[in-house]
Amino acid sequence: MAITRVPIQQDRLLLNPKFEGYKLSFLEESRQHFVPIGAPGPGVVVPKLPSSAKLSYRQVQARIRHNHLYPGWNSFKPTNGDSGSTRNGILFAIDDDFMLTVLQYDKEAHRLRSKRLLQIPAPAVPLNFYLEFPVVKPVSPDYILVSDGASTFYLVRLASKGMEYEATIEATTTFHPADTLEADESTPCLLLEAKAFSVTDGNGEQALEVKASTDTAMDVDADNNLGTSLQQPLELSTRVIHSIRGTDIPFYCALDPSNEGYVIGSNTTYKVTKEPVAELPTHFLEPGSEAMDLDGTDAGAAPTSEPPYIWTQTETDVTICFGLPKGTTKQAIHCKFSRQGLALQVNLSQPADQAVRMPNLENMPLFDEIQTDECLWTLESATGILTLNLEKKHAKTRWAQVFAEGMDVDPVEETLDPSAFAEFKSALEKYTTDQANAGPGRASTVHPSLAQDPQEDIDAEGEEIKFSWIQAEDGYDIVRATTIGSGHDWIGQSFPSFEANVGDGQPFRMPSVCMKHDVDGLVYSIQHVPGSAPSRSSIQQASGIMRFEHVSTFDALAFVQASKREKRFVMHDPQGRFAVIVESSRNVYIYWHTTDQKLKQEKQTVVDVSKGQQVDIIGCQLINDGVLVILMEGKHGALVIELQS
Repeated sequence: MAITRVPIQQDRLLLNPKFEGYKLSFLEESRQHFVPIGAPGPGVVVPKLPSSAKLSYRQVQARIRHNHLYPGWNSFKPTNGDSGSTRNGILFAIDDDFMLTVLQYDKEAHRLRSKRLLQIPAPAVPLNFYLEFPVVKPVSPDYILVSDGASTFYLVRLASKGMEYEATIEATTTFHPADTLEADESTPCLLLEAKAFSVTDGNGEQALEVKASTDTAMDVDADNNLGTSLQQPLELSTRVIHSIRGTDIPFYCALDPSNEGYVIGSNTTYKVTKEPVAELPTHFLEPGSEAMDLDGTDAGAAPTSEPPYIWTQTETDVTICFGLPKGTTKQAIHCKFSRQGLALQVNLSQPADQAVRMPNLENMPLFDEIQTDECLWTLESATGILTLNLEKKHAKTRWAQVFAEGMDVDPVEETLDPSAFAEFKSALEKYTTDQANAGPGRASTVHPSLAQDPQEDIDAEGEEIKFSWIQAEDGYDIVRATTIGSGHDWIGQSFPSFEANVGDGQPFRMPSVCMKHDVDGLVYSIQHVPGSAPSRSSIQQASGIMRFEHVSTFDALAFVQASKREKRFVMHDPQGRFAVIVESSRNVYIYWHTTDQKLKQEKQTVVDVSKGQQVDIIGCQLINDGVLVILMEGKHGALVIELQS
């Protein structure tokens, strides 16, 4: 099925070319309140990874920007547009002891109360098993889904007695991805999104269907069926609807309220996993696979004892060596470096010996990004040694392997000892053969990367994002729409609001997104028309699968956020009234927006969260109407900022 290409276009009527800047405005101390969290305990403490952990730059970046403050369903829910009828909002946090804490805001007393609800069982994991962060997602007004960062999910029912909340674990389920080799093997799993939908079961009774999107080595949409009246903890069965695979951790993931699919946003697009890795007939790089093709190698034969390549790294670069037939000339080498990929082909005039495993890579994703204009390859024609020198874009980031996780069936371990690396280079020579037209003794040939695109080296402050609509059904053609064009740099998304949408019967909306346009931040709502996705047996109009509507503009937001080197969270109000930039240890910046598109100045508010102390900000959420909660690690607790009087 053809994929619909969705444009992202701005509405020029929402742009303000006369805007000049922001005017500083102060917030009264009476509208700032510090509150302890989980007293008298240590507060919310984030689990730490050992310094020896091998993570890519994207993985480290995702962990740093992880929001450890999770919204409750009623964080902001106006009825018929009347914010005065908003219920008291709730937030959740979970610490390294897996203690679940609820934060409840009393809008009458202007107070934030915290209470420990329950402790999630700590997962039993082996050594060197790096858990993802535990996550809390509201699936309905009465249920939350909690993940332990490994493979277990807990369905927790909430009940309020007056001003107090109580929680009960009513059901659990253990997730195993399709490529897990052992039935009881744990897999680090990050819960991206979860919602409950009302469905009718086989007996005609109403039930809740909980849909969750997770991120392991791939993204998985898991479907859990459970009754509405659960008396005791149950073990739920989990049905994997489909799995998709990509090379980057998503910035954005949102289930559509129509229950027809979800939208995922990342630096790269995702492809359906057609065949689990565990089902491959061999565990080495296979000809014709998406990973690597080695010409002249029998797919069913056992691999040679020597690896197809060797590699080592420093803080700034990665060196890879391939063994080719002696006398191979530079004309046979076709190598192209991209921002996070490698294309390499060797075309020989005569067949190579079967012992020589020829590299054939087609846009193979690398473990991390590289500086394309600093990369080059060298060929020692006399020995047949092809060496690739890759310059890391993120210096001091240690690569766990050369190629992206899941793309290389049998990753080659790094050669750490320089002397051993030299020995391996010598060992490669015995697998090369002399060619009739070889030129022994020919000088080494050096050739830079070919067809380099200078636009690949993007601004470090701008991260280009692509959105895809994933259909919630089984099959290989579930990716139905994707955005086209380039230059859509990610800034942030809105706080979840769970608005009561009068008239359409939908319990929530997908969060809006903010993207860079020149110096401005443009806010787009993502819309889907139910029933617009064509089925396999019919042809329908696909224009409603995924549509981006420009709804508001934060003037100069792209410019000001690029100057905040210590920013950790960038989010905006669902109603478009303000955008928030939160630093990792000190300031919170609020940039206001009005509907008057001709104003030359807007208001900026700066709040110093640290108050002269050393703090680490780990969470930020909006609760009720215009109440911002900033969560700090440990005994520092939280800062409540009342933005609306």
